[in-house]
Amino acid sequence: MSTLSLEKNKQRWVTLGAYLVVLHALLAYGLPPGIFLLLTVLFGVLYYRVDALESATMSLSVVIVTLLYGAVLKVTGLENMIYYRPDEMLSTFDYTHKHPIYAKNAVVEMTMPHGDLQPMTNEGIAEPRNVVYKIDSYGFRNDADYRGQRCVLVGDSFVVGSGNTQADILSSQLARDYGIDVYNLAHHGSLEDYAAYVSGFREAYGGDFEALLFVFEGNDFRSYREEKHSAFWLFAKRYYKIFSDTNVYRVTWSLVRRAIRLSAVTASRYIATAEIGGRKVAFHTGYIDVTKRVNKIRLEDFEQAIQSMRANLAHVFFIPTSYRVYHRYIHPGEVLPNVQWDYLNEVCVKNGLQCTNLTEPLIKASDELLKKGILTWWADDTHWNRHGVAVAARVVAGVLRQENE
Repeated sequence: MSTLSLEKNKQRWVTLGAYLVVLHALLAYGLPPGIFLLLTVLFGVLYYRVDALESATMSLSVVIVTLLYGAVLKVTGLENMIYYRPDEMLSTFDYTHKHPIYAKNAVVEMTMPHGDLQPMTNEGIAEPRNVVYKIDSYGFRNDADYRGQRCVLVGDSFVVGSGNTQADILSSQLARDYGIDVYNLAHHGSLEDYAAYVSGFREAYGGDFEALLFVFEGNDFRSYREEKHSAFWLFAKRYYKIFSDTNVYRVTWSLVRRAIRLSAVTASRYIATAEIGGRKVAFHTGYIDVTKRVNKIRLEDFEQAIQSMRANLAHVFFIPTSYRVYHRYIHPGEVLPNVQWDYLNEVCVKNGLQCTNLTEPLIKASDELLKKGILTWWADDTHWNRHGVAVAARVVAGVLRQENE
């Protein structure tokens, strides 16, 4: 092979390497797939037209700009200003047990300016509150590490206590008000994740525990086949998190997502508001639709997740949407179907499990508290507040007391 050919091959490899570098730099920006694909094509055409030195210079420039951008975000503190609550700030992934967790041994104290519904509307519904999050060494929201508690709470953000300070979450209220020491094994996720929490916990601490599973009507009754954690999926996720864990990714991704959904927010497609007890209360329209669902459901993967936890499941609790609890104040006389509860109860009966519906206790308590101007849900959030958690704690304590007797 001639010297000229060797030189051309060398330049091609340099150009290819430079192209791969710039693509990896772009991954750090959390761009929508369409925009990322467009930039991939444009950079490909550009690098095809320039020589090796120019391609290397461009890639180096992009990397330097990205690093400077990240440094500015860190020095100015802007990297944390995108978070209105600790949940997303602390969320990460446990590759050993294949499920999401929080950053281990973290403690965060902050003022939440609003709940999760305020970013979805231009209406002023914000309820600022101070919250403290304490995460144990296993990656879940507990004041201390697991110390052999018999009962383990399993679920998503309702059990985590999203929007509430540590002293008001379910595990804390059970310990303080009823003397029931439980471990909080919860994180935002799906039924598949809950099953992974239980199996991972079993691997880490043995199987001598009883799980109390909490299933939320709003987003737990869905298929998650596309979320199956194959070996390739785990590798890709782990590799991608090299970039998605950077402040550049988190800030840019957040800003792009807000810009994309701006028109939908303006049109109030995400939430509906109603005056309840003299206050404006927001409801997630997606959860309203689920609550009004009339067609029966059959979710094979949902049932498989329940079955996989069966050996440790002691009881299952159904959490209704806030719309189900307050709909009579919005549409008097409206009769709602009970598709989600009926299905969950059917699955529990099939698996020989005890199941409790929290709807009626929450409705009764909400009616009484409303006379005092108190809600059981945050007005600007899809999650219950400490008063709603207190209702659940009372029911759970009663169930455990009855089962012990």
